Amino acid sequence: MFRVLVAAAIATFSGALGQILLRRGMQAVGPLENYAPLEMLAYFWRALIDPYVICGTLLSAVFYFALLAALGWTDVTVAFPLTALEYAFGALLAVMILKERVPGLRWTGIALIILGVVLVSLTGEVDHPVSGDATKQIERNE
Repeated sequence: MFRVLVAAAIATFSGALGQILLRRGMQAVGPLENYAPLEMLAYFWRALIDPYVICGTLLSAVFYFALLAALGWTDVTVAFPLTALEYAFGALLAVMILKERVPGLRWTGIALIILGVVLVSLTGEVDHPVSGDATKQIERNE
């Protein structure tokens, strides 16, 4: 279970920081206000070349690679809920980096999410067949 928790921690932190950087980049790019095709193309090009958007996108990729590793080790019902900790990391980083204000009710919701993650993580890890035996296991179950 330790490696699942490490992968989930990497995923959640990189995902949250990625979202913060994406937001910072999009604040610099500005809102999409013109829906003419060439204007939209120019807008998305500005977003694609923004350094914050590039870094945020790369960190989002790290999130998915770490999630893939966790999914290789445990059930989706364990790995995916662990990534919900991204809400807590995201809120903390939004306050620290973006200077956002987070109301008390939102913090309460985040605390409930963390409680749910703790409950899911207490269920432990399920044994899985190794990749070569996975096909045989599936065939036996059919």
